[in-house]
Amino acid sequence: MAGKYEKAITIKDAIAAINDRDYLLPAIQRKFVWSSHQICVLFDSIMRGYPINSFMMWEVKEDNLKNDYKFYAFLNSYCQRFNEENPVVKTSASFKNFKAIIDGQQRLTSLYIGLCGTYAYKQPRKHWPSSQDKNVLPPRKLYLDLSQAIDPEGDESLMKYDFRFLTDEQYNKSIASQDSKRHWFCLHEVLKFPAKSSSTEVLLQVVQPYLMEHGLIGNVFACETLLKLYEVIRTQDLIHYFNETEQEIDHVLDVFIRTNSGGTKLDFSDLLMSIAIAHWDGDFREELDELTKQIHQDNEMGFYMERDWILKVCLMLTGSDVRFKVKNFHSEQVAEIQQQWDAIKACIVESLKLVRRLGINSQSLTSKNAVIPICFYLYNKQVSEAPLYKSINNLAKHSGQRAKISQWLYMVLLKGVFGGQADTILSAMRTVLEKNLGGDAFPLEAIVDRFRGTNKDLRFDEEYLDSMMNIQYGDVRCRALLHLLFPEMNPTEVFHIDHLHPKSAFDKKKLKQDDRLKQDDQLMSFYLSDRHWNSVANLHLLNHSQNISKNDQPLADWLARPDIHLSAETLLVAGVDMSFEAFPQFYEIRRKALKDRLRERVYLSQVMPVESAEEEFDEEVVEDSTV
Repeated sequence: MAGKYEKAITIKDAIAAINDRDYLLPAIQRKFVWSSHQICVLFDSIMRGYPINSFMMWEVKEDNLKNDYKFYAFLNSYCQRFNEENPVVKTSASFKNFKAIIDGQQRLTSLYIGLCGTYAYKQPRKHWPSSQDKNVLPPRKLYLDLSQAIDPEGDESLMKYDFRFLTDEQYNKSIASQDSKRHWFCLHEVLKFPAKSSSTEVLLQVVQPYLMEHGLIGNVFACETLLKLYEVIRTQDLIHYFNETEQEIDHVLDVFIRTNSGGTKLDFSDLLMSIAIAHWDGDFREELDELTKQIHQDNEMGFYMERDWILKVCLMLTGSDVRFKVKNFHSEQVAEIQQQWDAIKACIVESLKLVRRLGINSQSLTSKNAVIPICFYLYNKQVSEAPLYKSINNLAKHSGQRAKISQWLYMVLLKGVFGGQADTILSAMRTVLEKNLGGDAFPLEAIVDRFRGTNKDLRFDEEYLDSMMNIQYGDVRCRALLHLLFPEMNPTEVFHIDHLHPKSAFDKKKLKQDDRLKQDDQLMSFYLSDRHWNSVANLHLLNHSQNISKNDQPLADWLARPDIHLSAETLLVAGVDMSFEAFPQFYEIRRKALKDRLRERVYLSQVMPVESAEEEFDEEVVEDSTV
C-alpha cells in the first residue's frame, strides 16, 4: 500500500475541505443512506468522546484519473426520494489535486449535513408527493438542546445530548412558546463563531456572551455543552485518516473493498457497477433492474440473474476483457455497451428462454456462467443475415442448433466446468466460438477438443459415468442428466422429475410388513436403501398431466392405462417385469441401459486428467451456485 496516516485535522477543517472541493466522492461510493437518527447518534458520540473510527482518503493526482472517472460533491440538502443523488463535479486534467473518500463517506456526509445543510424526511400521516414538496418533506436543520441532558431512563438510544432535526416551523414554535423549557441551538452557528486559541478564550469570549444573550448564564449544563461543542468541532483534531497515494485504480478498489468489509458485502462488481452507471447516458441502474425483474418474473424464464451477471454478458458480447477490471468500464467501453444495449437485452432474454425450454430451471441451473457462451454464440452467429438469437426459439427452425447447445449445456452442468472463477474459460470459449461461427451448428466438438486434457475437460470416463448413475432425486444435477439422456422430450412442455416405482412403496413401515422381504435380510436392505429407489435409475421426466396421473400408482398399473403414452421401450426397460416384486431386476437393467445411453451422449476419455495440463486452468474449483 502506498500511503500513510497523516496528521489529524479538526471537523471544521474537514468541512472546509468539502466546501472547497478538496474532498470529493468517487463513483464507487454508494448513495448516502444514514437516517436522521444515525446522524444525531454520531454527534452524540463525538460530544461524549467516543471514537468515530479513522477515515481513508485517496489522493487523486494523475490527469487520466481526473479525465476518465466521475467524482461527486457531498450532499448538503438531503431529501428522501427526491434529492439523494450527489452532484457531479466535472474534473479534468486542469482540475486541482484532491482527495477522494475511500472510507468514511456516511460519517463525513452526516457531519456536513449537520453543520452546514438540511435533512428532509416525510411528515407523518402524509402521502408521498409526486415531486419534491416542502409541505410534505420540509428541510430540517440539526439542533442541540443546551438547556438539559436527555433523561437516560426514558431514552432507548442511550444518548446523553438531545440532538434533533427540526423544521423552521418547529424551531420558531419552540421559541414562541412561553412554556418551553428547551433551548435549541442550531449547529450551523458553531462554524460562525469567532476563532479562539484557548479554552479560556472560548469560554469568556464566545460561550458566556451567548449564554448571557439567551438567558442561560446560570445553566451549568448549557455552559459545559456549548464549550464542548465548540472544541470538538473547531479545535480538537478528531479526523484521523490514512492518505492513499497509489494512482493505480484497481489497487484503490481493492483497498476500498477491504476497508468496507464490515457492513453490506462489497465486491468488485458492486464498485464497477457504480462506475458503469456513472458513465451511462441515462439511468443504467433502472435499465438493469427492469431486465432482472423481467427475467425473474417471466414464466418463460423464471431465473434470478444478478446485475453483475448481466455486466459480464455485456463484456463478453462487446468483445471486451471479461474480467471485472476498471479498464473495462471506461467511458468508451460503457458507451459501446450502451450502443448495443437493446440487442444485448434481447439476446439475454432469448438465450434464457432457450435454456428454460431445454428443461433447465432456476434450481437446476447450477452455473449461471454456463449461459454466457450461449448468449455469445446466439449474438454473433448470423442466419439469413440476422443474429441467431432472433429465431432460435422458433421451433420450426434450428432443431440441430438447439440439440448441440443442449448437449453442451447439460455436459458442462454435469461436469461443473464453470465452478469457481470462470473468466479464463469464458475467454477461451469465446475464442473457440469466434473461430467456428461459420459452421452449420454450435461447435460442440471444437469445444471438447479445446479443453481436452485440462481440468475443464468435458469428456467422461467410466468412473464418472458410474457416479452419474448414483445421482439422487433432489440433486440439482438430476434434471440436466435426465434431459441429456432423453433429449426427445417435447420442448414446449414443462417436465417434472418423478419416481417410476412410487416413493411411497418404499416406506420403511410398509417394507417391514412385507412377508417376502422379512424372510430375506439382503433383499430387505436393497429395498430400504435410497441409493436404489431414489436414484436416477428409478426416476423419469413426466409432463404435467403424466405427473398428476402417476401419483402413487404402481408402475405396472400406471403404464397399462390407455391414456399414458409411455412404454417400457421409452423407459429403456423393454421386456422387464414392472412389478414391485421385481424392482431389483428393474433397477439393475435400467441403470445399465441409462449408463449405456449416457455413454453415447457424451464424449469419452479413457482416463480423466488429475491435474491441469495447462497452467491457465490451474484454479480451485468451487461449486458455482450464483455467478
